[in-house]
Amino acid sequence: MDLVQWLNVQLDIDTARATAAAEEDGPNWHYDGRAVITHRERDLVAVGSQDFIDRERGEHIAEHDPARVLREIDAKRQMLAAWSRGAPTGVIDVKYARGYANALSEAVRVIALSYVGRPGYREEWRP
Repeated sequence: MDLVQWLNVQLDIDTARATAAAEEDGPNWHYDGRAVITHRERDLVAVGSQDFIDRERGEHIAEHDPARVLREIDAKRQMLAAWSRGAPTGVIDVKYARGYANALSEAVRVIALSYVGRPGYREEWRP
């Protein structure tokens, strides 16, 4: 399996998880000063060990709600699609085309860094 195929599998896993969380807890979460809750029915998503979450953790959890995760997945898929297409059409300057391809290749490797701990990641993909 090549890097792009492997990344697409990871994005499929993330999509399934975010979609399931959105169905269970609602897609948009917010921190109310005590817990992370949904906008939908004010369901609790997360509370801390003493029935509250400190502001930094609560805002962080809420910021990474399923809706944002799905937007990030879409952005990563667009990057992979751009890499798969190669240099823009009509490019005459070979040096520019090589630079474009190298930059996109590096960007795809950087995206993969967030999945280093998952099965199948290869150290040769590290930028």
